[in-house]
Amino acid sequence: MSEGERVGLIGPNGSGKSTLLRILAGELDPDGGDVAVRKRARIAYAGQDSHFHAGDTVRSVVEWALRRGAVPEAEQSTITGAVVGRAGFEQLDADATTLSGGWQKRLAIVEALLQAPDVVLLDEPTNHLDLAGIDWLEGVLKQARFACVVISHDRYFLENVATTMVELNRVYPDGSLRVDGCYSRFLEAKGEFLHAQAKHQEALENRVRREIEWLRRGPKARTTKSRARIDKAGALMGEFADLVDRSRTSTAQIDFSATERKTKRLIELEDVSYAVAGRSLFERLAFVLSAGTRVGLVGPNGSGKTTLLRMLRADLEPTRGSIRRADWLRVASSRGSSSSNPSGGSPAASRHAC
Repeated sequence: MSEGERVGLIGPNGSGKSTLLRILAGELDPDGGDVAVRKRARIAYAGQDSHFHAGDTVRSVVEWALRRGAVPEAEQSTITGAVVGRAGFEQLDADATTLSGGWQKRLAIVEALLQAPDVVLLDEPTNHLDLAGIDWLEGVLKQARFACVVISHDRYFLENVATTMVELNRVYPDGSLRVDGCYSRFLEAKGEFLHAQAKHQEALENRVRREIEWLRRGPKARTTKSRARIDKAGALMGEFADLVDRSRTSTAQIDFSATERKTKRLIELEDVSYAVAGRSLFERLAFVLSAGTRVGLVGPNGSGKTTLLRMLRADLEPTRGSIRRADWLRVASSRGSSSSNPSGGSPAASRHAC
């Protein structure tokens, strides 16, 4: 990696993206090979999940990061104001463990940025961030002099930020594909590669078929020419089998066919409000969630999105109003941070791809 390079790292779940980032961060040792790091290079890592200890405040996290980065005391206030202020933190004495998931994510990123890094490693940094938070992070990375590696499923974020794309995937002969450019350029290159590989697979299949037909005619293996062709046929079959195996994708067979249940109303909210510590998160919500409905829930960090999901899951009761659920209802969820955000939030901003 070179100074200012921004690598977007993508790949299917389980392909090893987070593991690779932890190896680069020095948290894991590779099973084989070596990781060469420039002498005195400082690497900062922000994992997918943000973890803070009891008693941590925004201020204490910032001060720890500055000490770790050996930032001169005379420069600390300027750097703190520039980074923390732009990140939107107003209450430096706020308890880090009670921040919402989005504000904890911002704080973890700020913690990495303040360590005067040469390389920043970010694992799903846009998770939990609102649109304003994502715009802030895009601006920071675009203007930064350090290099960074970013794992993300947010293709718009990668389009705006990445200067190089790398995909980890067994479909590639070397296990990865690297393309210089943003996400859309990567998609073009990947399409070209897959098309060429499909043509190669078709040609290889035809060659293997011809060799199988020749073998079935019973060649005389005792001749040098016959032995060489048999060896070649075996190698072709091995190459073809490897290509087919790499190209194979698994498809889950799930039946979403209709049942005999007559009702389509799964969850119904009526005049629902919720407040915490005297602060109202939302008021007078009223909507019906029906079978087949797909709802996208957005809003600034700390606006109560996770709290609302916990209420739908029946983990919390509304301060006011009622929530009715179908008797047979089963709810599955991916848990995230559920605490409130005392620092407030900035309004969501629109995003534009480059």
